[in-house]
Amino acid sequence: MDPLAQLPSELILRIIEFTPTASLAALTRLNHSWNSFIDETHQEAIYSTPGRTYHPLGVRDFTSLKQDGRSFSKYYDNITSCKDLCRRQTLLSKNWSHERPLTKERIIRVGNDPIWRFRPDFQRRVILSTSHSGGLNVSDMDSGRLLWSLDRDVVRPFAHLEYADGIACWDCEWEGVEVWRIGREGGEKVKVLGHDVMTRGFQLSCFGDGEGKKWCLCVVSSEGCGFVYEGLRGDLELTRRITIPTGAVGHLDQDESVVVYSMGNEGYWFYEKGSGENLGVLDPEQAGCEVFFARHPDKRPRRATALGMQDGMGKSARDRTTPLTVQAGSFPGDDRVSLDEDEWGAGMLSGNLFVGVSRGGRLLVCPNWHKLCAEKNKKKNLIQIIDCDSDGSSFDLGGWLSVRDHRVMFEIQDLIYIIGLTDDDHVQASNPTHQEDEGVLLARPSFTTATSIKPQLANPVSFMGLYEDCIMSTYTTLHYRWRREEGEGGAPGPLRALNRIFQTKAVRVLSLAPELDGDEEVEGESGDGEESLPGVDATRAELHSLIAMLAEGEDDEGEDGG
Repeated sequence: MDPLAQLPSELILRIIEFTPTASLAALTRLNHSWNSFIDETHQEAIYSTPGRTYHPLGVRDFTSLKQDGRSFSKYYDNITSCKDLCRRQTLLSKNWSHERPLTKERIIRVGNDPIWRFRPDFQRRVILSTSHSGGLNVSDMDSGRLLWSLDRDVVRPFAHLEYADGIACWDCEWEGVEVWRIGREGGEKVKVLGHDVMTRGFQLSCFGDGEGKKWCLCVVSSEGCGFVYEGLRGDLELTRRITIPTGAVGHLDQDESVVVYSMGNEGYWFYEKGSGENLGVLDPEQAGCEVFFARHPDKRPRRATALGMQDGMGKSARDRTTPLTVQAGSFPGDDRVSLDEDEWGAGMLSGNLFVGVSRGGRLLVCPNWHKLCAEKNKKKNLIQIIDCDSDGSSFDLGGWLSVRDHRVMFEIQDLIYIIGLTDDDHVQASNPTHQEDEGVLLARPSFTTATSIKPQLANPVSFMGLYEDCIMSTYTTLHYRWRREEGEGGAPGPLRALNRIFQTKAVRVLSLAPELDGDEEVEGESGDGEESLPGVDATRAELHSLIAMLAEGEDDEGEDGG
């Protein structure tokens, strides 16, 4: 019996809502009737449902999807139908869910100075960055070309940078935060926000869309107070001064109504932005925990080429990541920092989920922080902790975090960990004894990737981010120092490498966007390299010697800055 001949279309469409995309594709190949029903008559209704795509329903003009600016690889360019959108999102999700996802790589270097903080803007196709020596650089995301910059007299060395949808903030001296409007062609100062106490940290977010879009800047001081600024088009005004305990370490995060401050040994404190009311404290020592552990993997992911200037994304490969196993139970051995003595750094909100990292190498996962705060000091197993192999060296900057789509990214030693969570944001052992058919949600695979070209040269990552189709982070590498010669008539001439190799930090982009045109997948060594600059020839032996020398006498000056 053919359901198409026996059942009304409305009922079939309702059933199809629960049909996996792979089964839907199989139905289109069953016969002409099914193909016509799915891919012709009801294509938009079927492929635009919330379970099939995660773009606004009923999309006919996909220009808005491109303008949303969510993709480094321009993965959503040239989409013509909801079916095409569904296909691309399904392929991307499948790649993210692989224990060794297929990746392409690009290293973006900005000038000769090491990058300190950076922020990408996929809509405007720019990368903003500050450096160890000062200044702000705005670079083209696609070519790496410097578009414009501000010198160190405007932006101090090791300046912390925040950015959201055309508005940038950085700290000027200890008490103030400068607010600027930023575009591809230049920027303009909006105002300087001064404080009567030392600024310890700040975070900028943009909420809403269209005319209802609003920017919110939250600032924290270690002297017992926080500040909330809100406004349109970056014209921020102080709306609330919040009294908090002294000793805030500088890390904070926010959503539309709540700001959370890290208090080091005292955990994380949550406050309502509008009223300044304390909503609760997340103290892992008091909350009661379910414990897991993850050993640093023996097999390390392949690292980027050291020298030169990379042209394009290179070839696809699976060896830029290595699988990471999460096991249930306490970390073996008794040399761990105790939970009551551990110091908590960066923390992040994502809906009901809250995550944080500690100096002792712990990842805290709270699937429902609202419930935990409501429980107050009652001991409930509302948080989970993963103990990791760490000596605390990557915590010099208080740890960096990123959380997106049921994944958490943070740094341990010389690697970046990407921990996969379940659909309800719980940690799950990589090889659970129970199976999915018993009603247990299985976690996404976890894996690692590198932070530098050699473990001996690893410096703490000073920014990292999970995005829809890529992973971005600072990356310690070696490079030629170069300058651009003057061409005819004063025009920019060719790049000329100087006879000096130096250690620096660049932006590394690990793209997970799948191939759409059938390009052959490359396993193992992909061979994607960097185009050498003219006039310099460095042998492999010379590079190994240089790496050994840098590793022995590594200068960390400034790496503990704010």
